Amino acid sequence: MKKTPQKSGSLNLNTSLTPVYFRDSQSPRAQSNDDSNLAVCRTRLETLVKNLQDNYAKWQLAQQRGSTLCYAIEAKKTRCLEATASDTSSYPDELKMPCDKLAVIASIFVDIANNTRETLRQLRALQKLPGTSAEVIFYRSWRLRQFVAFAQELLQRYDLETAVKQQVMENIPHCTQRSELIAFTTAWEFPEHVNDYVKLGFLLLAEEVKTK
Repeated sequence: MKKTPQKSGSLNLNTSLTPVYFRDSQSPRAQSNDDSNLAVCRTRLETLVKNLQDNYAKWQLAQQRGSTLCYAIEAKKTRCLEATASDTSSYPDELKMPCDKLAVIASIFVDIANNTRETLRQLRALQKLPGTSAEVIFYRSWRLRQFVAFAQELLQRYDLETAVKQQVMENIPHCTQRSELIAFTTAWEFPEHVNDYVKLGFLLLAEEVKTK
């Protein structure tokens, strides 16, 4: 009769091998943190976009009010230029109020440009937020870099147009020729930088963030 083989008392293990552990590419906790960061990013982005839209609405209102004031100043200065030196002063008292108001309007453009500069800084900061992928689409088709590019170009145009507004505000009361008055009023009424192109950009932005 053959003997039944006896089980060895110890296993022949190769102790030089290192155990291997398999796990998902991202732990549940890491995934949760990323989701939380994306939610924070979305909330901040909504606030920043609204800031851009609100400031543009303020810009348009200031633009309209400034045009009205420029026409008022032009009319008053024209009467001064048409009169003889003995009849009236080049700076009548009635000129002071519209000029002061125009200075206030011009300061609004400066504030809007500064606010947009801060908004751009915060948009760039969102790109560095952990877990916010550059390829994430938060609304319809725009990624974070496209919001940054929009704000960056907008700020450049605001800065250029603000400089024009300041020049008009500072010089229109001192015009000595009718042609100068017309030139400054026209420069204000028909902006070169914050124009229909910017208006179209905001229409596209509104369409991008519109709730479905």
